[in-house]
Amino acid sequence: MSKRQLVIFTVGPVQSFIASARKTEDFWSGSYILSYLVREAMKALYQAAPHCEIVYPLITKEELENPSSRRLHIASIPNRFTAIVNGEAEKVEAILQETDQSVRNVFCDFCFQAIDNVFPFLLDHEKEKLKTTTEAQIRSFLEIYWVAEPYDETESFRQIRERAERRLGALKNEKRYGSVPQHGLVCTVCKEREALCLEDIDEFDRYGAMKQKLVRTWERRAGIYKEPEENSEQEQYVGRIKKNEFLCGICLGKRVARDYFTPIFKTAGTKFLIFPSVTEIGSGKYYAIVMMDGDNMGKWFSGENKEDYSRISRKLAHFSQEVVPNIVEKDYHGRLVYAGGDDVLAFVPVDEALKIAEELRFAFSDEKKGLGKGATASVGLIVAHKKAPLQLVLNEVRRLEQKAKSYYSETTKHQKDALAIAVHTRSGEISEAVLPWTVEQEKITDELHQFLLLLKESLSPTFIHHFTQAFYPLLHEDYHLKWENKEMVRTELRRLLKRSVKEGAKINNLDSHVETLMKLYDIVPSGYDFLYLLKILTFFKRKEGTEK
Repeated sequence: MSKRQLVIFTVGPVQSFIASARKTEDFWSGSYILSYLVREAMKALYQAAPHCEIVYPLITKEELENPSSRRLHIASIPNRFTAIVNGEAEKVEAILQETDQSVRNVFCDFCFQAIDNVFPFLLDHEKEKLKTTTEAQIRSFLEIYWVAEPYDETESFRQIRERAERRLGALKNEKRYGSVPQHGLVCTVCKEREALCLEDIDEFDRYGAMKQKLVRTWERRAGIYKEPEENSEQEQYVGRIKKNEFLCGICLGKRVARDYFTPIFKTAGTKFLIFPSVTEIGSGKYYAIVMMDGDNMGKWFSGENKEDYSRISRKLAHFSQEVVPNIVEKDYHGRLVYAGGDDVLAFVPVDEALKIAEELRFAFSDEKKGLGKGATASVGLIVAHKKAPLQLVLNEVRRLEQKAKSYYSETTKHQKDALAIAVHTRSGEISEAVLPWTVEQEKITDELHQFLLLLKESLSPTFIHHFTQAFYPLLHEDYHLKWENKEMVRTELRRLLKRSVKEGAKINNLDSHVETLMKLYDIVPSGYDFLYLLKILTFFKRKEGTEK
């Protein structure tokens, strides 16, 4: 029997846990909690098997125990790890069962502390009632999967890992759903689990009666979690719970996560930085979210030996822990939600969003900053009004990222490696376009910046209005078609550019600007995308956050 095992360990669910958010701090805490749980799982594994080797993500035992205070606020660990553990199968499986239980205990403790903090004046049996409900919710919710595959060095590392991945996939497909009986009203955040309530809900209770029972429970929360009175000088607690919010045990843990993590940050010698609300991101009425995901990552991790796998892990660790934070937070004043390997998500000011997305993408394919030549990434970028529902905006940026992933150009045979971008105005108007990052190895963002400069310095935005008025009626009902006469498009672009010059300004190299626009026209999938792209660029060129 093999005396070493290749282990893959995952903690989830990811999307549903992170997406259940009404505040930006809910969103940050969802990502951070998952990253923290995986960190705790790796620490537990090291404790039980001191000589194990974690090959992805590449992180040492010392880094787990004493994380960098500069990066502590970032969810930088993905929701899985791969390790090589010494021991025969039965011994390693016992270690993994202990690790599994350790993660569950940490999450329970996390949510139980939230109950103690939010409801400090409850009697012991009342707290126990809420914790019993929460424990059942956690048992049904938390998805921890792991496999241990014999590691025989007579086989290639790739073959062993692929076999382990197949087993893990089969295990996830056989997931058993544990049902939790629910009789009351659901949580106002996740809309899935029952909101915590001290009073029993009778099956014959009407909505009004159930609501009153919840109100009586949540009125007993501590004062710091209540909304301050109007005109009060009381501190605006980010973790406060509004009068109309009734949370399940899991969403309560997320909402007050800062109370759990503040002492941990303090021990590490740094201060817990409250994640800003959307109203604090940028100076105007709009903000942006950038979401990036590396393309074809399976190919990068397909090396025959462990050293290849570790090399890619090392590059991803450098990219996510050093390069991404510098771009988003140091250079452009955005706020990073997570940077786990090839996955990035950040809230950023509108006027810097395009530049941030561009720098992230091309850093990813840089030899020193990212994976190197040949690496590509797909990015979703959304600009939304600060009063738009956060969950809606998050769902949209995730959809945009997937749209970029599915990008394909018949003309250039270009796949993935795209930017899907959208602007959702306060009035409800939506403009959306998708375009590749490169054409013939040239950055397409150079063309975008060139046209943006023209708009800012020489061109009236009425140019876009007049072009849209002329060409929108000529589009067919089929979204994927363009105008049949390409020369007509070129001629009209030239005419309208000359007509739309600002008073006192002039356009040098007019034909060059026309060809820039025609290049953009060639690479987008449809005439609609072209019109929307022009409208989006006029939004970026305005003073941040204005609609005029």
